[in-house]
Amino acid sequence: MKINLINTSEELYIKIDEYTNSYDQIFIITQENIIKTKIANPLSSKYNIYLCKDAEECKSLEEYQKIVKYLANHKCNKNSLLVGLGGGTITDLCGFVASTYMRGISFINIPTTLLGMVDASIGGKTALNIGGKRNLIGTFREPSGLILYTQFLNSLSKKQLRDGYAEILKYALIMDKKLFQTIENNINSLIGNVDFDLINRIIEICINHKIKIVAQDQYDQGIRNILNFGHTIGHALESYYKFTLSHGQAILYGMKVASYLSLIKQNISQEQYDKIVNILNKFGTTSLLDLDIDKVLEFLDTDKKNIGGQLNYILLNDIGSAYTEKNYSKDNLIKGMEIL
Repeated sequence: MKINLINTSEELYIKIDEYTNSYDQIFIITQENIIKTKIANPLSSKYNIYLCKDAEECKSLEEYQKIVKYLANHKCNKNSLLVGLGGGTITDLCGFVASTYMRGISFINIPTTLLGMVDASIGGKTALNIGGKRNLIGTFREPSGLILYTQFLNSLSKKQLRDGYAEILKYALIMDKKLFQTIENNINSLIGNVDFDLINRIIEICINHKIKIVAQDQYDQGIRNILNFGHTIGHALESYYKFTLSHGQAILYGMKVASYLSLIKQNISQEQYDKIVNILNKFGTTSLLDLDIDKVLEFLDTDKKNIGGQLNYILLNDIGSAYTEKNYSKDNLIKGMEIL
């Protein structure tokens, strides 16, 4: 996968145009709020545009079928290119369509959210949500290219930025103590007046971490599992709240539980735990309302790390280091969720 770091909107348009030399048609899968932005709007007059539903609703079987029909009606073929222009939901969906339409066509990702830039658009995981359960079906298909233009971040709300910080903090906790210290020392520059130079450096660090992990374990059979730190409970919370809780916020809560369980196992100290919780709280992990722990845990039955009735769960053994605990007790998860 070729990664292109773009500094101006003109470079963005030129880079997309370059693909027309290799493909007969370009189809951009995006959402209305994205294509209306000053940066993306010029693309609407040049390429085929499919507008998806908002948020997680776009990752449905119904939307997938509509896209396939649209592509077929517009003569999309094996020599056409799909472009996922949006956040993690769009890049997940675009990758799934590309991996299955005509048994596979090429696609690239242009992430427009911080979460998409540091995590969702990289690594080749694609997915749809089925029956209210997140990422229940999916494939592995690496995009042909990734175009990163961080000026898209200027259009994001503080809440949307915090969704991206969740995945950044995940990388820090599982594999980069220095990054954790950077976040801790610059928290006000992240949640206050945003320092985009700092974010650009952090994005590059996170991309390199993910590429390194995926290169070792492309199909999620071993070390790549640690990238799911906080995601077991996080995904269950998303499904429980019917996706009214954003992915980033759900992962922040999931990391709070996983960090607490790492504490009671004495893998991390009270001081380390307090530092982690201090950052999580600044990113917005207030108490959850109407939380029925038993019902949340029902969603774990379809968690991809639940194999043969045995749950593999990711814990810390230090800030900057994580591991997979096999056959993890649901009783412990109940204990951990009681802190939310």
